[in-house]
Amino acid sequence: MNPLIAPGQFEFNPSALTALEDCSEVSVYAPGYIQPYGVLLILQEPHLTILQVSENVEKFLDLAATALVGQPLQRLFSRSQVKRVAEFLRQDNLEQCNPFVLKTRAQTFRGTLHRIDNALILELEPQSLINKTHSIQFYHQLQTSILSLRSAISVTDLAQTLAKQVKAMTGFDRVMIYRFAADDHGVVIAEERETHLESYLGLHFPAIDIPAPARKLFLRNWVRQIPDINYTPAPLISADDFHVEQPIDMSNCILRGVSPYHIEYLQNMGVAGSLTISLIDDQRLWGLIACHHYSPNLVNYETRKTCEFLGQFASIEFVRQQERELDRYRTQIKTIQDKLQQSFLREPNFIQQVLTQNATELLNLVHAEGMAIALDQQISLLGQTPTLEEVQALLTWLPQLDQSDIYPTNCLIRLYPPASAFTQVASGILAISIMLHHKSYHILWFRPEQVQTVNWAGNPQDAVVIDDLGNRHLCPRKSFELWKETVRETSLPWQLTEVEAARMMQNILMMAVLEFSQTALEQAAERATIANRAKSQFLAKMSHELRTPLNAILGFTQIMHRNSNIPTDFQEPLNIINRSGEHLLSLINDVLEMARIESGQLILAERYFNLHRLLRSLQEMFTLKAAQKGLELLFKEDPDVPNYVCSDEAKLRQILINLISNALKFTTQGSVVVQVSIAPIQDVEPNCTCYPSTSPPCHALRLAFVVQDTGCGLDRRDWETVFEAFMQTEQGRNVEGTGLGLSISRQFARLMGGDITVQSTVGQGSIFTCQVVLHQPEAMNLLESGTDYLVVGLEPGQPTYRILVAEDVFENQQLMKMLLESIGFEVGAVENGAEAIAQWQSWQPHLILMDIQMPVMNGYEATRQIRLQESVNQQQRTPIIALTAAAFEDDRTASLQVGCDGYIAKPFSEIVLFEEIAYHLGVRYRYREPSSQTSYHLTQKPLTSQDFNVMSPEWIIQVHEAALDLSDEKLRQLVTLIPKSEQALIEAMTSLIDNFQLEAIANLTQI
Repeated sequence: MNPLIAPGQFEFNPSALTALEDCSEVSVYAPGYIQPYGVLLILQEPHLTILQVSENVEKFLDLAATALVGQPLQRLFSRSQVKRVAEFLRQDNLEQCNPFVLKTRAQTFRGTLHRIDNALILELEPQSLINKTHSIQFYHQLQTSILSLRSAISVTDLAQTLAKQVKAMTGFDRVMIYRFAADDHGVVIAEERETHLESYLGLHFPAIDIPAPARKLFLRNWVRQIPDINYTPAPLISADDFHVEQPIDMSNCILRGVSPYHIEYLQNMGVAGSLTISLIDDQRLWGLIACHHYSPNLVNYETRKTCEFLGQFASIEFVRQQERELDRYRTQIKTIQDKLQQSFLREPNFIQQVLTQNATELLNLVHAEGMAIALDQQISLLGQTPTLEEVQALLTWLPQLDQSDIYPTNCLIRLYPPASAFTQVASGILAISIMLHHKSYHILWFRPEQVQTVNWAGNPQDAVVIDDLGNRHLCPRKSFELWKETVRETSLPWQLTEVEAARMMQNILMMAVLEFSQTALEQAAERATIANRAKSQFLAKMSHELRTPLNAILGFTQIMHRNSNIPTDFQEPLNIINRSGEHLLSLINDVLEMARIESGQLILAERYFNLHRLLRSLQEMFTLKAAQKGLELLFKEDPDVPNYVCSDEAKLRQILINLISNALKFTTQGSVVVQVSIAPIQDVEPNCTCYPSTSPPCHALRLAFVVQDTGCGLDRRDWETVFEAFMQTEQGRNVEGTGLGLSISRQFARLMGGDITVQSTVGQGSIFTCQVVLHQPEAMNLLESGTDYLVVGLEPGQPTYRILVAEDVFENQQLMKMLLESIGFEVGAVENGAEAIAQWQSWQPHLILMDIQMPVMNGYEATRQIRLQESVNQQQRTPIIALTAAAFEDDRTASLQVGCDGYIAKPFSEIVLFEEIAYHLGVRYRYREPSSQTSYHLTQKPLTSQDFNVMSPEWIIQVHEAALDLSDEKLRQLVTLIPKSEQALIEAMTSLIDNFQLEAIANLTQI
């Protein structure tokens, strides 16, 4: 236990004492009276009327104070002197006029002027005549003092020299150099005294001895004189009709009265007269030159000004001496720092290792006994330290201080009570911290408890008294005899030079961390570049490898659909194969699109297309799914929505597919409505990069696609989450999907100059709004089929068109031959680019379908050589369409750059292929008439939850769990358990499973 704090006693600390402080600013700044060794007048401009005057004026001017108030200043001084004072008032800075001489018949005064609010303060101090010889002696004495101060070799030597010179100059019995510590208590660091006086050297004085208002005054005024401690105050006398609303601020007055608290304090010390000179370091009160005399002692103006100058010069010298000491210390630690810097330069990636290897130097840097190095959660302990767990807890607490990035304390327990467990090794800490890239780096130095004896000038607790009511008050201390305090749980204080060394170390650590971070970033960037390149190559390879066989699967399925001789029993298996392939293709596309987005390769592939036909195809695509769930699917288009637009049809199609698919997926009853309208647009440049031609002029328009459902809805917290890649809501986790659809769709919409937003209410439904900027052509020259019916042949009367297929995969080669020959084209096939060039030269095809990745010579090089030969021989240009499983946008760009006229990604739709051929060759097709038969799936009655009541609850639960697990195999096994008499349920369940509508089954069987 601290000996100063006994049970039930007052806790003696600076904050507790300050709370009891009775010394108010008013009592210090505006006491309402003066010391009687001069006269003070309050004047009113412009006539310099006397509003107030000190009561002792009669002693100096033989006029009663009451006779002067309300009178002009000319009542005291001649007209010429008053006129000169009035001229002073025109100056911007009155201090430049002070002091000046004013004379009466009997007395000469030294006057000083101060302006306060709307009045003037005029101080009159009797002037003692100093002959010229005496002035020269002052000059030589001041010169000698300055030379002595300049020759000091340390702060202590400077302080002692200063005390000696001031005593010689002023003649005071005792002169002390009083220095303020960090907690504002003071210590006497130098003293000159008469031999019969006891010494105060080394004694400590509590901060409350000089209250905060008094310290502020010492910062404003360099010199404060109290010639006679036991003076009789001279109050200010006012005219009867003059009322002062607030006490007059006398902060700058030489004659200002002294606080009774301070008077009693000095009386208790036995002092009769005093002079105090401030020592200031950059707007901070560094210390005081305290002069005490044990009989009254009036110091004349010249001596006070000399002391003031000496105090100002000494203030500079103290700062310079501290800098010298700091420089000497810096020189000592520079070797340590240079060694650390060199080590960091050699091994920037091993900061912890470098610091650990130089532990001795780091400890010597600040004279510590132990240290902890904590770099991004990795902690090393060196020397005498708390345990690892205690250090970890301390590091967690440190940021709560909200301190700067450097924190010294020699009494950690004061703010951190858990430090009581390790005071023997860490009563004091010096911590430096760095925060960079959300990572923290710390070095903590520890000092053990240092049991100290502090010599106080009297017991500081004597400053607290308890009144009859038990309230505590401050009072001037009566005893200044040596009082020793034993201080525990405190380390030796961290010196300014040591804190400065720690700050230098912080800079070195910062540079090391930045160097490490830069190196790490460069390495990470290099790894990321390599990884991205590898990822792109891998994705391109996988895209080609997956799309190539998928092209054959979907292509042959389309050919088989064209054959009217296919048995009816095979139609549904063919549909399943086709739907499975399309589902797999959509998953591949999602992953590839996300890869494009992450690599920044996403660009628009704009071309003209029929917007209304796109909407019809989407309606037909989702009608079956909506009917199976018993939902109403409505498409509504505003009359002014154009037929033909220019944009990236594939990306717009994918956006709408994702939005409509999600709406149907999360809606179990009600409807899904798709509304298309034109939204207002401003400040959009009417430019586009429409493929295949940009010559027709276009104008920009903004289309809004609103998809509204009556489904489960979204919590507001999920409105943005649903657009994050691989993020799914709670409802979304129960249905199939990659979690990429909405993320990709929003990226597409933003690429097209718009965005996707959502508004939703849980249990009521959602509204997804997609706005995109498209371009509407004013004129068109596009060949449109005008129908979505199946192409069955060429119209009569046309030439026999020769089409060359360059394809290295046999299955795809056969697919192209069968498909094109069934229409009426003459088809030639080759396996590589070299053969394609030879066949082009000999056979002269009307169009070439060029695969890109082929052996011997790839499609790029083959196309390049064909274009070169056409140019050299001035041959007619043969249309070349790139037909490749490489599906990245830069593949399309590269194909067009080498000379291809078009680009089709595998797997392809036969409609896209035939339209591309028609555009380049101008062919006309025959189409199959629409069937009069209605699809079974569209007429089939949708399933409801009641339809499952024919089965047992256990069976329904198993179906529900299998649907949630996305196990179509388990579902098919459960379908076999349905009685044959429930054929409608069997067929409906089979249809839902075949069409991947497992979420519909999960919703229908939810109990």
